[in-house]
Amino acid sequence: MSRRAALLAGLAAGLVAASAAAQTQASAEIFARYAAGVVQVEIQETQSSAKRSIGSGFAVEPEGSFVTNYHVVAAALHDPDRYRVRIRTQDSVEHEATLAAFDVVQDLALLRSTDARGRPFTLHDGGTLRKGEKLFSLGNPLDLGMSVVEGTYNGLLEHSRYARIHFSGSLNPGMSGGPALLESGEVAGVNVATAGEQVSFLVPVREVASLLARAREAKFAPPANLRAELTSQLLHQQQGYLAEILAQPFAQVRMGPYLAPTGLAPFFNCWGDAPEDPKAYYSERTHACFTEDQVFVSEEQSFAIVELHHRQLDSTKLSGRRFYSLYSWAFEEDFSKRFGREQDFTPFRCHTGFVTNASLTFKATFCARRFRRLEGLYDVVFKAAALGQPSDGFETALLMSGVALEPARELAQRVLESIRWAE
Repeated sequence: MSRRAALLAGLAAGLVAASAAAQTQASAEIFARYAAGVVQVEIQETQSSAKRSIGSGFAVEPEGSFVTNYHVVAAALHDPDRYRVRIRTQDSVEHEATLAAFDVVQDLALLRSTDARGRPFTLHDGGTLRKGEKLFSLGNPLDLGMSVVEGTYNGLLEHSRYARIHFSGSLNPGMSGGPALLESGEVAGVNVATAGEQVSFLVPVREVASLLARAREAKFAPPANLRAELTSQLLHQQQGYLAEILAQPFAQVRMGPYLAPTGLAPFFNCWGDAPEDPKAYYSERTHACFTEDQVFVSEEQSFAIVELHHRQLDSTKLSGRRFYSLYSWAFEEDFSKRFGREQDFTPFRCHTGFVTNASLTFKATFCARRFRRLEGLYDVVFKAAALGQPSDGFETALLMSGVALEPARELAQRVLESIRWAE
């Protein structure tokens, strides 16, 4: 290595070391100044006081108001006789807490405690952040004690109806609900989830400000009926996103001789494949689209899930009878075995019939099951298979969670009407 190259390498190494030292110093300062204001949120089993789950939270009012995630406290909402919420401050003192307000769609909750106090964090004004700007996440990972995680702001997620910040830092279970701070100490977002490998997500701070404003307007009085409030929020949410899907024409994808709907809205992501195997007795093309958002309701229930699956089959090697058997077997794939506990739903009720659109006749099945404790909401499975071709077939499946029946039927009809022969 030449002397000049050695000098440049030494300079670069020095700059990297200086940058790392500056980052370490920034993290240390953030931790020293703000960690004491972050609390641990515990969900305890009522009889034994044993911890069922933990999360984090932070003060937003001097009178004992703390923000956390809805998913952290959801068990206490669904089963208040079995679970209770407690706040543990950094001096290890435990305090009673109640659920004063929540936003299930944004995964936020506001807790009130008459005896817990904390210095309120300042919320960022919601102005534009720059990609690459430093963020410092605080929380209690894996019940190991208060930690700080340094990362960067990478903008808002694409293909998402609900704003989520992409945070390049390692969030871990137990940090949910903690604040992510700018170097100024202002809260830019709330820890909410991770995909691993330094890919994590934050709820933007503007959603915290909105929830806090609603709580102040109600004088921090909790809803008279938490489950009724939950149902109301879910009904409003599903009405909005299904209306958005239905408000625009569907893009289309070609699958063999058929055209079919794809990417029903900007917040869908689509994938497809058409494997080639000259030894196979038939060929298969698949295409699937999914909403990127899921609304956590409970450990057994997630809403705002819409899945659209297409499959096209054809064969020049199978007889008509054998191809019909293959096609019938494919149509019998049972999408009705959805996640969730049986006690939360009625059994699926299905109606099967034959439907004709402008150019095709289908065998169609519409199945729905009702949520027992969330009035007016259903899981829906709609399937249809095109008929009439001896060696060619097309089938579609539309799966929806937590929807009202009428918009679900309307969406199923729109999907069916959008399937046609390619010109």
